[in-house]
Amino acid sequence: MSMKDSHKLFLQSFMSRGLLDAKEVRQLYRTCCLKFNEKYAEKEEDQKAHLLEFVRSINRNIQPFHMEIKKGVSEEEGKSFYCLVCTSDTSITKLASDYTQPEMEFFKRLIESIIDSDNGEIGSTSAINSVDKLEKVNKKLSKQDAQNLLERLEAQKWIKISRGRVSLATRALLELEQYILEVYSNITDKCNVCKRLCVKGQSCDSCNTKLHFHCATRFFQNKENPRCPNKECGVNWAHEIPNRSTDVEMPSTQQESRKRKTRT
Repeated sequence: MSMKDSHKLFLQSFMSRGLLDAKEVRQLYRTCCLKFNEKYAEKEEDQKAHLLEFVRSINRNIQPFHMEIKKGVSEEEGKSFYCLVCTSDTSITKLASDYTQPEMEFFKRLIESIIDSDNGEIGSTSAINSVDKLEKVNKKLSKQDAQNLLERLEAQKWIKISRGRVSLATRALLELEQYILEVYSNITDKCNVCKRLCVKGQSCDSCNTKLHFHCATRFFQNKENPRCPNKECGVNWAHEIPNRSTDVEMPSTQQESRKRKTRT
């Protein structure tokens, strides 16, 4: 089935805004339906079913163009987000139209530093100083250039800067997941529960099995003696189980260090 005008407006909004949370998606869906006098369910349960089919219809139409509206979850707060992603090009070079070569190299260096850190984030000063380590560029970036670029990356929802710490935002984890898993395969992990890239989370002290904070909350819910979900391990889970009702965002001091894989 071809896309209706409501589908096209919905898709155009994703193309212009990049990333939307669940509430924004529901509001956008309502706006699209009402604008083109299409049926809009009043019951929440019916709305969810209709919205799901609405998005599936769009994805079927854009699949030949290697695009998909994809769902992701914030690693820090467990909040759902939706993003329009490219499903064929896993290379970070697909961002080249928005950034210069020196800026791209800086972004790659930033991603590597965050992935290789103990808790999935680095200090903003360290991020800015990384311009001194760029080697593959003809034109060097100044530290002021780096500061400006960090602000752009944050505004475009690629990174998050909080309390002087820089981490990858949900958009980056969604759009660049395959790139990160392929390029940094020796230092990355997937969550044992949701099987998605896990940068911030908790790790088993025995076997290094990794869980997102929100996945740990869900997996260990109502378990008096939480144990590692790895069936070959099963040791006691040494970390405090995050409570999503109170721990809206994990402070840096509570982000469990992960035992990094050794580079080969």
